[in-house]
Amino acid sequence: MKSGNRRVKKEDSARVLLTETCPYEVPIIFSNTGFYWHVKKYESGTSLFPRVMDYLFHGSLTEEYTLPLTYKVRKDEDSFRVVSLLHPRVQIGFVEFYKEFSDQILLACSKSQFSIRRPSKIAGKYFAKNQSENIRKYRAESLSLASSEVKYKHLTSYFSYSDYTRLYRFFDSSDFLSLERQYSSFWSLDISKFFDSIYTHSIDWALKTKPFSKTNTGTKNTFGAVFDRLMQVSNYNETAGIIIGPEICRIFSEVIFQQIDLNVETELGRVGFECGRDYVIRRYVDDIFIFATNDSVASVVAKCVEVHAKEYKLNLNKSKTTKASRPFVTSKTKSLRLIKNALSNFELKLVSKGEDGEGEFEPRRVFNRKKLCIAFLNEVKSACIDDAAAYGLVCGYLMSALKNLLVRVAEKNITRTFEDKAGLKKYSDFFHVILEVIFHLYTVSPGHKGSVNLFVSSTVACSFFSRHLPDEIDSIKSKIYTSCRSFFESSEYAKMAAENGDYALLEALNLLVLLKEIGEDYLVPRQLLESLVKISERRRFSYFEIVVLLYYIGNNASYASIKRSIIKDINSILESVSDLRLSSEKLYLFLDSMTCPYLDEAFKSKLAAKLLKQIYSAEATPQEISELTLKLGKYPWFVSWANVDFVTALEKKELLRGY
Repeated sequence: MKSGNRRVKKEDSARVLLTETCPYEVPIIFSNTGFYWHVKKYESGTSLFPRVMDYLFHGSLTEEYTLPLTYKVRKDEDSFRVVSLLHPRVQIGFVEFYKEFSDQILLACSKSQFSIRRPSKIAGKYFAKNQSENIRKYRAESLSLASSEVKYKHLTSYFSYSDYTRLYRFFDSSDFLSLERQYSSFWSLDISKFFDSIYTHSIDWALKTKPFSKTNTGTKNTFGAVFDRLMQVSNYNETAGIIIGPEICRIFSEVIFQQIDLNVETELGRVGFECGRDYVIRRYVDDIFIFATNDSVASVVAKCVEVHAKEYKLNLNKSKTTKASRPFVTSKTKSLRLIKNALSNFELKLVSKGEDGEGEFEPRRVFNRKKLCIAFLNEVKSACIDDAAAYGLVCGYLMSALKNLLVRVAEKNITRTFEDKAGLKKYSDFFHVILEVIFHLYTVSPGHKGSVNLFVSSTVACSFFSRHLPDEIDSIKSKIYTSCRSFFESSEYAKMAAENGDYALLEALNLLVLLKEIGEDYLVPRQLLESLVKISERRRFSYFEIVVLLYYIGNNASYASIKRSIIKDINSILESVSDLRLSSEKLYLFLDSMTCPYLDEAFKSKLAAKLLKQIYSAEATPQEISELTLKLGKYPWFVSWANVDFVTALEKKELLRGY
């Protein structure tokens, strides 16, 4: 299949919704694709309900604010990160902002020579191939993609970025090696609670000056003022701290840090230090790396960074400052290099790389699956023996690498014709071994990215078995089921759940989506599901819990009591819809309830009646209610309830993950 880049319509500013305004860390069934489709229909004058669109998403944000939908994702072994969904009204506000100020964003992000992750131009192409390009080979006959998903299958971001979209690429680069040759001292600095510490008004200080901004507060339509206002509106009108998750928030922080970089370089120049001679700084978002001729110079540079960051209410996390002399190897990078060697040897035992493409990515014969898995996992533990904290980093790296290997093997062999069925034994062994290792790594170090890797690996493996090993399909599905149950019953999950408190973890909800995907015969018992979501009269379900559980339960009578609790909570949350324009949780829940095939029409009609009364300040007729119920429920909004190729959707999301 031909590959390459495809042109994208630069004038389509609504594509901001696909790349800039939604966090990467969301349930597998959630995306902005449906929302984008509705916005495009509205823009073209073909919306099924333009008055509803006007009411829910449009109108001035100047004097109002919204409440984001916040939730937790696992950051590392000891902590969680609070991530937020923007209210759809604010997302529309950012569409207009990008339309008007894209050039100013690029200009404001071009001042610093320190930054190695910054928007550099408006993207004019989208990538049209990766290793899962032929993923349609795995797709069930009944599944299909919406036209917008096809068109933007690999849309990476609104902007093109310089120089690195992943931090690890910097450490593996020739630039890093060159700096190691030139400088003998290496310091790594970190900003404490970076996004939580950003003062929204400080964007004007970065674009002008602090004194000028404080004496000219009446200007409302400048780039800085509009950006500041949108960030406040998205978060309770707060000026202290910005929400975490969407790419737009990283761009906001980059604009501010660009000026800090410039101030640091200017100040160091005044004391006789020249960038490129005495020192070099590389900054990736809020991670700052100093290369200097010696520790004395590095100390002066670090102090200068600290002083100028503090002018913007940002403080260094001194406990995370690390220092190294040549070779610039930390315990984490040392562990990662050992892991890469172990992984390379493991792959050689599993697959043939072939010569001239012949036999490439064909599994080798495995004589003892259990022994092979144990030996590799012991190597992984040995590589991290000097730095236990590196284990989580290593597990994440390995899950991604092994998922990529599994997909590559399936990609190369899914369309093959196997004359000798006995030769398929090595394929069965390969998929069992890879899934065994990935599930083990996930159980000891769970995270959202890992759950996505598990979903893709498991789904692709099942598709291969369905086509070539139908008599063994139950064996691979049973492995997935028992591995998921083992995770739910593990001490690591119990620890995470206890620390998280109220709501079911995204890392667990995604595994429920996986179990639903492999079939109704592999759903967990009701008692286990109840323990996972902590059903209690003292708390109500969160939005993500509601939509994932409805997707998982469907109309299965075994979970009738849980479904009744869910419907009770939906009614409680949406008892009043007067604040749909304010509450992100209510609006997401309202729209996805209207499209949910597992809620009856009478239930949806009551919601539609409430909305119509709110819009028109009068009771609607039965016909008006019926028409709106039908129209609002016809096409997806945020949750994909049925007939979705999740593997392709996740492939696209992976390209959007930029940090």
